[in-house]
Amino acid sequence: VMEKLDAECARGAVIGLQEGSMSWSGRLHAYFAKRGYAFIVSLYGKPFNNYMGVGLAVPLDAYELVGSDVARLSDTVKFPRVKENEVKLGPLTPLYKLFVSKPIGLWRKITDYRPPMDEWQTARGRFNSILHATLKCKKSKVSFGVSTYHMPCMFRTAADRRVMTIHAGIAAQYALNQSAGLPTVLMGDFNLKPGDAGHTLITTGDLDESHEAYPIMPDGYNGEPFVVKPPQKMESAYVRVNGEEPNFTNNAQIKDDEPFIDTLDYIFVTDDIQVTEVLDLPHRDNVKGPFPAATEPSDHIMLAATIRVPAAGSA
Repeated sequence: VMEKLDAECARGAVIGLQEGSMSWSGRLHAYFAKRGYAFIVSLYGKPFNNYMGVGLAVPLDAYELVGSDVARLSDTVKFPRVKENEVKLGPLTPLYKLFVSKPIGLWRKITDYRPPMDEWQTARGRFNSILHATLKCKKSKVSFGVSTYHMPCMFRTAADRRVMTIHAGIAAQYALNQSAGLPTVLMGDFNLKPGDAGHTLITTGDLDESHEAYPIMPDGYNGEPFVVKPPQKMESAYVRVNGEEPNFTNNAQIKDDEPFIDTLDYIFVTDDIQVTEVLDLPHRDNVKGPFPAATEPSDHIMLAATIRVPAAGSA
C-alpha cells in the first residue's frame, strides 16, 4: 500500500483511504508525517475487521488546512422516528410491565436478540465515519472542500437498497454543507454500481420517488418528509474525462461466493471544478483476479484525478 502511495505523495496528492485498520493507523501516521502530511483518521469498525475506518491525508507544503471535521454520518441529520405505542391496560398496566415487558427485555438482553429494524433504524444505526477538510492552496490562494467516505454495503433487499440511498444522499449533503459553497470533492468506496439509486442521486441531485430504492417514510410518521436529495449534483471525475465510469474498481471474492467485479469507487466533483486528467485504470479482461494479489494490495484498485479549481470569477 505504501509503495502505491509513494508516487502520489511525491505529486502532492490529497489522499483518501478506506478500510484502514487500527493496526495500520499508527504506521500510516508515521508514513505521512515523514512526507509532510497531516493525516486525519476515524476508526469505527468492530474487532472482526480490526476497527476499520477512513483516513484523509493532506500535504501541508501545498495546502493550508483551514478546517477539518470528523463525523459519524448518521449523526449529521435528524432521521424520521415514530414513537413505539405503549401498552395501556388501565390498572393492569403495572402487572403487564412486571410480568411481560421486563421478562421479554431481560430475555432479549441475555440472548442478544434484536428485533427487526426498518430502513431508517438501520441507516441511523450505522457507525460509518466521514471526514472533511477545507483546504487553501498556498500557491493560488484558492480554497475548496474535500471529503472521504466508506459506505455501508447493503444490497440484497429493497429495504437494504433504500439504506444505501439514504447514506448516499446524506454523504453528498454533508460534503457540500461542510464546504459551505466552496468547490467540493467527495471520494471513497460507495459500494454503489453505476446506475444504482445512490449513484444516480449523487450524480443528478435527484431520484424519482417511485424508484424502489427511494426511502419510504415510516408508518405512523407525521413530521416533515426526510430530505434525501443533495442541494446540487456532483459528477464523477472519470465520467468528466472519459465519458464513462471505470470498467471496474473492485475485484473480490468472499469465501465460496462467486467472484465480484464492478465499479464501486468514485471521485465526485462539483461543476465548478475542472478535471484535467484521471489515472488510467485496467479493463477487467486484462487482469487476473480476484484481488488482493502480488501487484494489487487491496481488492479495490486506486483511483486518482488531477483537478483545477479556478479562482472566483475566472474561467
